[in-house]
Amino acid sequence: MQSIGNQILSKWYSTNYTYRALFQYEVKEEGYIMGQLIERNEDILDVVVHTIRFTYRQGFQAYQCQDSALTTDSGWGCVIRVGQMMMAELLKRHLKCFYKVDLFSFPPLLQDVLQMFKDDDDMESQKGFSKPSKYGFSIQKIMRVAYKEWGKKPGEWYSPNQIVQAIYKILQEINIPYCYGLGFVPFYESQIDLRAIFQEMCMMEDCVCQKKVFSIEQFLKSLEKLEIGKEEMVQVMHGNDSISDVCCEDQSEQNKKEIGNLLKKYICQKCFVPVRAVAVCLLSRIGCDEPNPDYLQAIRQFMKKKYFAGMLGGRPKEANFIVGFVDNKFVVLDPHLVQEAKMNPEEYIKSCFPGEALFMSDKEIDCSLGLVFYLKNLDDLIELIYDIQAHQQINFFSFAHIQHWKYTETKKEDQIRRIREMHEFLNEFLVPQQQQQILNLEISTYQEAYSNDSASFDQQPILKEIDSSYEEI
Repeated sequence: MQSIGNQILSKWYSTNYTYRALFQYEVKEEGYIMGQLIERNEDILDVVVHTIRFTYRQGFQAYQCQDSALTTDSGWGCVIRVGQMMMAELLKRHLKCFYKVDLFSFPPLLQDVLQMFKDDDDMESQKGFSKPSKYGFSIQKIMRVAYKEWGKKPGEWYSPNQIVQAIYKILQEINIPYCYGLGFVPFYESQIDLRAIFQEMCMMEDCVCQKKVFSIEQFLKSLEKLEIGKEEMVQVMHGNDSISDVCCEDQSEQNKKEIGNLLKKYICQKCFVPVRAVAVCLLSRIGCDEPNPDYLQAIRQFMKKKYFAGMLGGRPKEANFIVGFVDNKFVVLDPHLVQEAKMNPEEYIKSCFPGEALFMSDKEIDCSLGLVFYLKNLDDLIELIYDIQAHQQINFFSFAHIQHWKYTETKKEDQIRRIREMHEFLNEFLVPQQQQQILNLEISTYQEAYSNDSASFDQQPILKEIDSSYEEI
């Protein structure tokens, strides 16, 4: 009986997905997807088809807790899939930005990364089995964390808070090589703790030299005096969706330089040197029963930024991964499509990329969402501070000190060693594969793809590059 019900549900999801895919959208004014400007209709699909999408699966190994025999997440796992999409986008961006490696130039690496999300984690499915497996972000791994933390059983729906916490736990507990050099900081209730971001980016809890300079409070007080974004936000609140047209570019850059100078003044440059990138997930509510139009305008501004890495959202009780906007429509990756869990490697990789773009009206969006940012270095963080400060008049996000934040237990020296090992591994792993196109994929035309020439790889230690970016501010 359960099998028949799953088949009917799967058929309904597939029909609904196909129906939504019929409706395409023409660019009338402007659009941005994953920080890239969309000017033509072709640009929409060109970006979307290069974005990793995970959907419902059927036929995977049941996770044996509470005697569950579920072999599909159809109807209850959409939030899990959105969380996986968030992590996949962060990994894709991290490898490209931090290690100078593009997944689409090297299909073997793409296969290796996507393997971490595959739903055939037999070891995790065995009762009492806790040995780490290669499927770092499989649905079985996520279910194990959720059951351990909240007693959540297979078949129960997840909240955005729970999936973000589950991924955070996995990153803290499991040694995942491709995540070396990447910190992950979740924030709640629209509050951002700059102290936590600096601690994770620099892997330093406090100033340990004689200067004893680490005063985020003084920095924020001085930041308020800059009066960033007054004129711009008046325009946004009146419906002007292009801050850059109103604000003088020179003034914007000057404000960012002033923010950099304040950081030098109140944060010790000797102790707090960035050594890794940080992903930030800002969980928030943008209204009670319906979204606040001012907040929707602000979200569009964040979607234009290069550090924007997606948004956890969707309709009420229907999670989607939102990747950008075109005019008044949000562009989404929808996990509500049932695919088989058992596939050969080539079929599996192809199934992880959409062949169409789906859209959602901004009036349909659920008020609970999570903006995801990938901060490669201090420049990105300064950009984020400026953008948040520019939206202070509508109280979209606020800076706060989070008392319960627990600094990572990973030692800085260990993280530096792992980053260097990963950098060396990628160079050794990729060069022999340059002539081996083992997968016939039609997704290798990414606009910003790096050259296959091994000489294009940055051979200098990653720390030197990051240190220099800090000194330039």
